[in-house]
Formats: sequence, C-alpha cells, structure tokens
Amino acid sequence: MIAVSCLLLNFAYAQNLKVKGTILDQISGEKLIGVSVKEKNNPKNGTASNANGEFTLNLSSSKTTLIFSYIGYTTKEVILTGENELTINLSPGLLLNETVVTALGVERESKALGYNIQQVDAKEISTVKSVNFLDNLTAKVAGVTITQGSSGVGSTSKIVIRGESSFANNNPLFVVDGIPINNNSIIPRTVETPSSFQAIDFGNGAMDVNPDDIASVSILKGAAAAALYGNRAANGVILINTKDGSDSKGFGVSFNSSTTIESPFKLPEF
Repeated sequence: MIAVSCLLLNFAYAQNLKVKGTILDQISGEKLIGVSVKEKNNPKNGTASNANGEFTLNLSSSKTTLIFSYIGYTTKEVILTGENELTINLSPGLLLNETVVTALGVERESKALGYNIQQVDAKEISTVKSVNFLDNLTAKVAGVTITQGSSGVGSTSKIVIRGESSFANNNPLFVVDGIPINNNSIIPRTVETPSSFQAIDFGNGAMDVNPDDIASVSILKGAAAAALYGNRAANGVILINTKDGSDSKGFGVSFNSSTTIESPFKLPEF
C-alpha cells in the first residue's frame, strides 16, 4: 500500500513538472511556429512551438524561468510559479522598423522595400580610418568586392557590386547628398597608354569624401533599386549621406587625426 502511494505521489509530481502553452504575436494575435522555448538554468532542456503555435516541455523544477526567442521578435523571459498552462505574447523586434535612405534621398522602412539594399552607419566607417573611405567598406557589405590600390597611399581603390559585368567599366554610380560625383581614376592623359611605365595613379573621386562627414552609406545593388538614376547606375549605386548637425545642441568642436607611414619595396634606378 505504501509503495502504491509513493508511486501516485511521484506521478502527480511529474505532472506538475510539465508545462504547455500557446505562443502568439502580440500585435496580430497570429500563432507563431518554431519559437524556441528553453529553461534559463538548463539550456539543454528545450523545445519549439508546433504548427499551431503550441508547445509542451518537461521541467527540471516547478519554479524556473523559461526563455522564448524567435527571429525578428524580442526575447522574453517568463518566471514560473507552478503554472501548467501559459499564453505567451511576443512583440516584434526593433530591427523590423529599420529606416534606410533609398534613391533620391527618400527614407523608407527596410521591410517595405521590394529590392535589396544595405546600409552602413558612420561608426563602422570612421572608427578606423583609411585614406580612401571605400577601404572601410571592405567585408561590411554582402556582394561587394573592394580591391585596395597597389601603388601605395592615394592610389585607386576598386569597388565592384555583384561581380564583373563588363570588360570596360564596372564602377558604380556615387551620389553624395543627391548629387552624383565622378569616381573615375585620375591618370594623366599623356601616360594613359599601357606601354608607359611612368603612369601615375592619383586615386579616384571617392577619396575626396571625408569619412568623418559621413552619416551613412547605402548600397543599391539591383536594377530595381537603382532605376531612378538611369543607365549610369547599371553597376549599382553608392549613396552617401553626410551629417547635417541636426542632432547637435549648442556649439561643438570635434578633432581627430591619423598618420600613415609607408616605405616603397623597391625604387627604379635613375
């Protein structure tokens, strides 16, 4: 009789250590599928919501904390005090409301765009400065290849969006605060022929942009994104938005400095 009573108590205790519930979108009320549910103190114990937004989880303790996480939603922690059934409402994350600058300086939410666009903030460009600000975009934007100049400080940095599409010119269009700028390399006409070993590379137009003046850089990759700029944007568009001082209060002064020292590998004999 005692053994049977102990068995019933263990069964009842095990029932109390099981929790089930439904996970909903806080705004629309829709059931969320595939939401991760884990115990905070026991991350290996977890499950995911099914096609109906429901989940069932065996707990290691009746008083524990559950963590609900889902892509695009804010992670939520719920402290249990003996509940067996839950209704969890997850709120959309802030990333879904990201605002980017599109063609002609129009600001729109990322989720409302039907084409691919990526934006790089000022901190990612000006934290570690390069002579050519294009070098600061290296490995920060998907599908964009940047090749630094091989002739030292001040040489041309080549940028290609989504691969080479022409044997002649693959240079994207650069637009600074709505004004197109010329990013072609500056080479004296007298030494443009390939046979001239004295050809001097004075860099490209993007070098004239000060990284400290940049607020954000948007990269328009596809034809739909760059359509407003016509055939000049066939290779994509680099939109540069500069700081306007609207967030500053009162009089402010900023000072920065950088030094680059290089030595040539070999000099020609004269």
